[in-house]
Amino acid sequence: MHRTDSALWPATLDHLRLDSPDPQALARFYRDVLGMAPAVLSEDLVLAQGPGRRLLLGRGERGHHPFSAWRIEHADQLAALRHRLEAAGVPLLQSPTPLFEPGAVAVRDPDGRLAVFGLPVQMGTAASAASTRAAALPARLQHAVVATTQLEPLRTFYADVLGFAVSDTVLKSQEHEPPGQAHVHFFRADPEHHSLAVFTGTSARHDHHCYETTCWNDLRDWLDYLGDLDIAPWWGPGRHGPGHNLFFMIKDPDGNNIEISAELEVMTRVQPPRQWPNSRRMYNHWGTSWVRA
Repeated sequence: MHRTDSALWPATLDHLRLDSPDPQALARFYRDVLGMAPAVLSEDLVLAQGPGRRLLLGRGERGHHPFSAWRIEHADQLAALRHRLEAAGVPLLQSPTPLFEPGAVAVRDPDGRLAVFGLPVQMGTAASAASTRAAALPARLQHAVVATTQLEPLRTFYADVLGFAVSDTVLKSQEHEPPGQAHVHFFRADPEHHSLAVFTGTSARHDHHCYETTCWNDLRDWLDYLGDLDIAPWWGPGRHGPGHNLFFMIKDPDGNNIEISAELEVMTRVQPPRQWPNSRRMYNHWGTSWVRA
């Protein structure tokens, strides 16, 4: 069912948590490369924050992604979402993030990852602690992508239970073949094409998180800046099929994939989902694909 009545709408990805054996070392990368000033919140938790972008970096298994957190617009919307989830019998859990006001809603998806919804708390950090050149470049945290071994239960959870809209589905079948099973789902909770995507993999794991810029020239400026740091993209520049966005990707020291994107497609609330064949052009209309497993 394509939901158009969800209390979730609109919701925007505000932050997520990534774990690392050494979160402070990881925070130094985000400070020096992405202009995100670090603030130590506890012995095991660091906030990395820049204009329009913030991450929680916790002590734990490398690459573990315990939760994603979406901000909503006002308290009445939060209350309506809480009521809908309680009426559906969804267990509500304690919010794990210090970046939302008390009363945030947390629920556990079929893979065990938390989805958190709440009103943001702004926590200041010293701008001088970050790269001023990177901090001046647009890069708004926009989406996260995860792998799963149970694609359809996650689709049911995010679309039918929480109320995300499905924007696009990539099929396992190739071009010119009869439609096959789903391989990737893209979900939105505001007009931007997706703030979450899930794909079938060999395990449940984090895949990448993405920062949205404003235009192609921003990608040029980011690539010039990263080139001065001797950091080369490992994929791209290119253009995705679903979302139609321009992109490139780099890795952080823990191997987490970071995408820088521009001109992501926007859709109406009631626009129905579309289907794509699994092809090179779907992954990258301009060049090589990256097929996850």
